[in-house]
Amino acid sequence: MLDENVPDRWTVRADPEAAPEAVVERFGGGYRLSRWSPTDAEPARLGVYTSPDLAETAWWRLVDRERGQGRRTMSTKRTGLEDA
Repeated sequence: MLDENVPDRWTVRADPEAAPEAVVERFGGGYRLSRWSPTDAEPARLGVYTSPDLAETAWWRLVDRERGQGRRTMSTKRTGLEDA
């Protein structure tokens, strides 16, 4: 879920009671996705997307891949390349 904290800045959470996992903020002509951490001096930048919703989708796909749940297409199985 996207939770708008201030204008042009959202946090990504699994549910309303969960801790924030990522941040989406307006950046130029798009929306920058970053891994959120209260301890890191610099957040890990994960890409720029055309909407906050697409950035959130990219976050959950990244989480799925990190947990080994990412989907692989027939072409990636043949070539050995991972999903982009």
